[in-house]
Amino acid sequence: MASVARRETPLGHDDERELVELARGGDRDAAGELLERHELLLFRTCRRLLPQSEDLEGAVQETMLRALRSLAGFTGEGSFGGWLAAIAVNLCRDKLRRRRLVPFLALETPDEDDPDPLDFVPSSEPGPDRVAMGREAVAAMRREVARLPRRQREVFALRFFAGLDLEGIAGALSVDIGTVKTHLHRAVRRVRAAVEEAKP
Repeated sequence: MASVARRETPLGHDDERELVELARGGDRDAAGELLERHELLLFRTCRRLLPQSEDLEGAVQETMLRALRSLAGFTGEGSFGGWLAAIAVNLCRDKLRRRRLVPFLALETPDEDDPDPLDFVPSSEPGPDRVAMGREAVAAMRREVARLPRRQREVFALRFFAGLDLEGIAGALSVDIGTVKTHLHRAVRRVRAAVEEAKP
């Protein structure tokens, strides 16, 4: 699979708003710039919500096409990145529904270009026991994330893997911030308990 060019350039609020207005007015360069700046967000979102066998580059491209077709529907409430993440989440749901997969599959090991924010090395010079404990903790975390209810898994992935803030997650999933906080709290509590249980 060809790798997706992974880039995410932060936009100033006014800069993003200006690009959105230009894109909505038919400026293809502005639309391309907006999508290019959020490509990493889309890649991370699709990567965490789809099975490893899925064509991630195709999913990102399809998300971008859906976004371009729906650009007139972006009201400017919330961030453009959150709106794009919502499109990506819905695309992933559609793909899984077509494959008749109910739960998301376990998360794959990240590559070195996109480190997993939950992976850690127990110490700067770990011994074999500490490495084994760290690996088991990460494996327990991944198993528990895969077992989370759909909404908790989506919130967890958007927060820790796509890097959205609570407001962005709320916009992406069309729920209020209180709902996001509840699902995130429950997900983190379950994952933390699983990691603690995995410790010897």
